[in-house]
Amino acid sequence: MDTDDLIARLATEAPPPPLHVAALSGRIVIATLLPAALFLGVLGTRADLAQAWANPVVPLKTLLPLVVCGLALGALARLVRPEAQARGLLRALAVPVLVAAGLWGWAFVTRPPVVRFAEVGMFSLSECVGLIILLAILPAAVALRVLRRGASVRPMLSGALAGLAASAGAATGYSLFCTQDNPLFFVTWYGAAIGVVTITAALVGRHLLRW
Repeated sequence: MDTDDLIARLATEAPPPPLHVAALSGRIVIATLLPAALFLGVLGTRADLAQAWANPVVPLKTLLPLVVCGLALGALARLVRPEAQARGLLRALAVPVLVAAGLWGWAFVTRPPVVRFAEVGMFSLSECVGLIILLAILPAAVALRVLRRGASVRPMLSGALAGLAASAGAATGYSLFCTQDNPLFFVTWYGAAIGVVTITAALVGRHLLRW
């Protein structure tokens, strides 16, 4: 087939459907938040949540992943369009990460060595990491599927943001159920679960979203 034939053939094909960014973004947001909401609807929040939040450290367990989730969703919504940029939102992600790192360092310095990692056990780790990953799998998969209808020119980054939004949203919901308030615990293991999902989604996105 020569060039003229190819042009003629393309001219007769129906144009691609319009890109509805708001609709795609809305589906990703719903997919991200719904599993955590259902989890809390079934199991509920921790019984002493109101008293625990009197400690200023405890709200950060929820607010930090919530901010990460919001920033990741915002960046992801922009990257759906091929000409869009999300540098500001991507740079802003460093803020909650630095706050979490500072919180971890503060807890390490101020806590006696014998109690720094006292909460760490096989059950607590498997519950924390396992539930966050489990809650994030479906929204990450849905987000990647929805993103295929977009036109991101950075598939690996878009996949990573989908995983980051899903896992940070899962961590936000799980934090309201979790009774481990030691920053050395929740920064480390929430971060580990978020990292696993983010890296996995980035690798999947690199192939799934390529065009």
